[in-house]
Amino acid sequence: MTLRLPRYIISKPLASGATGFYFTVPTRYRKMGCDIPNEPLGTDYTIACGADGNGGRAAALNGLFDEWWKAKNGEPVESIARHGTVDWLFREYKASKRYHERVSERTRPDYEQLMQLVVNLPTKRGDRVGQRLIKSITPLAADKIYEQICAGPKGPRPRQGEKVVALCRAAWRVVHRLHPGCFDRDVPNPWDGVTKQRRTMKTKPAATREDVYRFA
Repeated sequence: MTLRLPRYIISKPLASGATGFYFTVPTRYRKMGCDIPNEPLGTDYTIACGADGNGGRAAALNGLFDEWWKAKNGEPVESIARHGTVDWLFREYKASKRYHERVSERTRPDYEQLMQLVVNLPTKRGDRVGQRLIKSITPLAADKIYEQICAGPKGPRPRQGEKVVALCRAAWRVVHRLHPGCFDRDVPNPWDGVTKQRRTMKTKPAATREDVYRFA
């Protein structure tokens, strides 16, 4: 390989003739308790490592490793997303290939707003939903989160609730495929089957013949 490989990324020739990239935590850190899983990054260098070796999925994984290392050594870590939490799930979703290929740049701010809506919901224990482990989000918990979103601080917002359900369902599916061990085997996706509130759609007046002629 003549391309620069980021830290903890190795490359291997595949039977197909392509080169595969892999994130591999060194054994010495595994023995020290690092639980960030090794991960195959595919054969596309740009997706795996970024255009210049400073980005891609490798940057996100090395960022997780750096946070783990700082926390282990008692150093302050800003906005750390503990592995296996809802905060972590959304970060993994945003770093996934599916997110980058299926969610356009134009709609990503809307997605980010919905994610923040979910992770910043307060719980009865005084923490945030984002701090809870993924395994703690049961179908009943998903229903309660949906109801809280729909209630809203300034009145009902059922459309926001529908968007949150769709987003969470998609994020759960994508990250569950990549990290199945972080999820409850008995509840693969708690957002499947959430009963949505009925909402009255506004009736738009039909255009008259005169309107059509004027528009033409």
